[in-house]
Amino acid sequence: MKFQLLALDLDGTLLEEDLTIPSNTIDRLRRLIQIGVTVTLSTGRMFPSAKIYADMIGTSAPLITYNGAVIRRRMDKEPIFTSYVPRVDMEAVIKFCKRTGSYLQLYNNDQIVVEKKVWQTEIDPDLRNVPCLEVNDFSTAKLGDTPKMMIVTDPSDVPNVHRMLYESVGQDLYIAASQPYLVEMMRAGTSKTSALIRLCNWLQIPREAVICCGDHSNDIDMIEWAGIGAAVGNAIDPLKEKADYTAMAPRSQGVNEIIDFFFGTSV
Repeated sequence: MKFQLLALDLDGTLLEEDLTIPSNTIDRLRRLIQIGVTVTLSTGRMFPSAKIYADMIGTSAPLITYNGAVIRRRMDKEPIFTSYVPRVDMEAVIKFCKRTGSYLQLYNNDQIVVEKKVWQTEIDPDLRNVPCLEVNDFSTAKLGDTPKMMIVTDPSDVPNVHRMLYESVGQDLYIAASQPYLVEMMRAGTSKTSALIRLCNWLQIPREAVICCGDHSNDIDMIEWAGIGAAVGNAIDPLKEKADYTAMAPRSQGVNEIIDFFFGTSV
């Protein structure tokens, strides 16, 4: 079957460590778009960050952002799909973080929302592209709807945080990670895969014609769902085990390898 859609994770996959896309990768992606392949980004990042990279490659396809909670075209002012954390679950997570002393940040209207900007805030690459609102105390702040909440913690403590969150909030959240030190929380039923299914239904593209490429645990479900699930060379082992194809090269050069293998070296 001819492949019609390529969905790419950003951090650790399409992006180099300096958060750039090399020119040879941009050229390949632009040629794919020119021959009619839909190229989208499927990322845990905020829309403004994803838009910067979408502008670079020139895709007009809807972008999957906030781990599937927001789908939006780069040229549109409004999303075409949103999925927000229910207010009761937002409040439960805030109480959990207060009780455990965990760092928490929210997202609202494409801005980062924190009680106070600290070093954990500074490591978020989204901070380069969006404003950060300090509210002093989540418990008393007037908070808008959020597509994603995020805890930053030591990687060794992530499994314990997951367990305690499930005990505190139940099964009302989808918990994922795009980095070893992150605990990312979205509304239950929200994921990169659910957003991809929605997008493919809109575009009338069958699952078998989809290639997904990623590197971390929040990519595993879309890797399993896609017609072809591909891993870049630096991907975590659990993702490689699920992938149909694993590139030898890491990051963007691995993406190049995947494009060459499935679309031909002439692209």
